[in-house]
Amino acid sequence: MLTPQQARQRLRRVSSHSIEFAESFDELLKDLLSEGLHFLCVDKISVWLVNDLDKPSQLNCIASTHNQEEFCQSLAIQQYPVYFEQILLGHTVAANNVELDNRTIELKIHNNNCSRALLDTVIYHNGKPHGVVSCESYANHHIWTNEDIVYAESLADSCSRRLMALETLKLQNQLKEMAFVDTLTGLKNRRYFNERVQSAKNSQYRLQTPLSLIMIDLDHFKQVNDEFGHEAGDIVLAQFAKNCLTQLRLEDVLCRYGGEEFIIILPYTTEKQASLLAERLRVSVENMSIQHEHKIIKLTASFGVAEMGLEHTIEETIKRADVAVYKAKDAGRNCVITL
Repeated sequence: MLTPQQARQRLRRVSSHSIEFAESFDELLKDLLSEGLHFLCVDKISVWLVNDLDKPSQLNCIASTHNQEEFCQSLAIQQYPVYFEQILLGHTVAANNVELDNRTIELKIHNNNCSRALLDTVIYHNGKPHGVVSCESYANHHIWTNEDIVYAESLADSCSRRLMALETLKLQNQLKEMAFVDTLTGLKNRRYFNERVQSAKNSQYRLQTPLSLIMIDLDHFKQVNDEFGHEAGDIVLAQFAKNCLTQLRLEDVLCRYGGEEFIIILPYTTEKQASLLAERLRVSVENMSIQHEHKIIKLTASFGVAEMGLEHTIEETIKRADVAVYKAKDAGRNCVITL
């Protein structure tokens, strides 16, 4: 059997494991709660967080060693004022008998649960009580020792670090996502295209499947800005992007390449299939009517199509699609050219 010091050291090792996005808080905290269940010899451990750090009104259960559907999943402050006062002050609640302890008797009265002993330790977030790790025993005579309390507080700290790590990971991913998004159109930008097209090329090598690109340049876009203003030009770009997205598959990737230029990555798509799609897009753009300040703006675009053979590099294929766009411009615009 582990000594208290060995158990805390083991908990520290477990809590140091790197994390990735988990499907649920249960999955995120499962290994920590299992450690606590084993050392404390209790029947259930659950994690509860307040709904609002600044103005908490209830605790919500986010993870448990038991099926959460089997018990109450939220506690309102107004129903348990004494218990909540202790938690929000950051106090550890160690009740050997829930029914006789003034801090916890409210829980027994309102929930009628089968817990006889309760040990709740506070989780902090930026110095504020964020919730509790709740350890419950159904035994008639369960006495919490000082070692139990120290361990439970370490468990709460481990859960706090894990939750903060998840929050940091989410923020990092959000910042990364923002770096890949063109804020005007909501499309992915050129930086994202460079990464995604390489991934598509790698898949093509592995699966031996076709891959094509469509380069698009809006015709006479400078005239739109000059005649209707830059605000209208921004609306045109956004509406064009929205129109194209409705006609693409989930696996297709439309990116704003720069200015009024756009590019589409088409996995599993031959040159012929890409040309047919480009023609459909050309017609749909030609049929667009964009209203701005009681004026109607009409739009056309020139399309360049290039299939990326296994022997072709990404740079070569982009160049061919770009040249095809220039040929479309020379051919009178509002047409599709394939190279």
